Amino acid sequence: MAVTQGWRLSLLLLGRLLMLAPAAARPLPPAPEQLLQAAVRADDLAKAGPGGWWNDLPEFNDRLDPGAGAGAVTAVTAHVFGKPDDAPAEVATTLQLYASAAAAAAAFDATAGDDARDDGTPVDGPGIGDESRYLHQPASSEHEGTSALRFRWGGYTARIEAAGAASAMARDQMAALGQMVLVRLRQLEAGTLGVPALPGLARDLPPADPAFGQVLGTAALSREALSWIWSKESSALAVSGPLRVLLKEGAGDGQPLLRRYGLAASPAHVADLVVMPFRDAAAAGRFLLELRREDARRAAGANDEGAVEPAAPIPDVAPAWRADLRVGRYIVEVSCVAPFAPTSTLCAAAAKDLAARAKASLPQK
Repeated sequence: MAVTQGWRLSLLLLGRLLMLAPAAARPLPPAPEQLLQAAVRADDLAKAGPGGWWNDLPEFNDRLDPGAGAGAVTAVTAHVFGKPDDAPAEVATTLQLYASAAAAAAAFDATAGDDARDDGTPVDGPGIGDESRYLHQPASSEHEGTSALRFRWGGYTARIEAAGAASAMARDQMAALGQMVLVRLRQLEAGTLGVPALPGLARDLPPADPAFGQVLGTAALSREALSWIWSKESSALAVSGPLRVLLKEGAGDGQPLLRRYGLAASPAHVADLVVMPFRDAAAAGRFLLELRREDARRAAGANDEGAVEPAAPIPDVAPAWRADLRVGRYIVEVSCVAPFAPTSTLCAAAAKDLAARAKASLPQK
């Protein structure tokens, strides 16, 4: 990925504008949706060069990661994908908030070995925040290659990882992204980092209840996020061209929403609800039919468009229980998984329950 003067200038100007924002008090800790806004996003990467970047499903991981260390308050991960038809690229940002700067510093030190194992050799790079480290692993026949930046600022830790075609990103580019995230964290601390308003559809998503005791986070998505399938031909995640066409033609101005819930019966598990509005029921039906035809994860799903029976995980491939259905002009995708532990069969009932609740709460037309 070539480094351009315009790319660096765009990020520099953005950083200066954010630092000029007026300060205001904010409650502690920030909501997960606020923390997510500090991550690298698709429109940030579009400044580096065109490539069809889009925001994929974020992860609201609360305190689920056992490797986060003592004092972890909340964590989010933002995934951005690009160039699906050529050389796929991903940039992921993980942000963690700790109860104190000391707890964040201890966690930062404790992850040095894991970072080197996951992202390769430590390399030199510009300092970011209170402490930082850069890592690089070149692409090979066994590894897609990664470039990573890890830094800490006060009670926050951040990890920016570029993989696939983006793994060739130069260290000054990684540093520019890190500085941009740091500026946003400072803005978050000042109480000036806003959260975009969610579409009105958010009011129709099921709230927390005794079974799903906590809403971990809600976010709007790009439509392209719904085009991922587990390809029956390549046995790998792939972007479906037909699904992208159906989303473009049938969704109109509709924007999908994600809500993540924590399972009260098993705090290690989460359930994700994704709802995609289409122009009409016929367009939604065509999308669901193609989704079930192409995606190996849906092969065991019910044929009835409105069925809420979940499909079991595919061993060693797709660990989540899933349910996919149509409710009026909406496509509903439910998944249940333990992100940092083996997934329990509790997810079968949880996925079915959440799908049924979504079917009852969403508009029928």
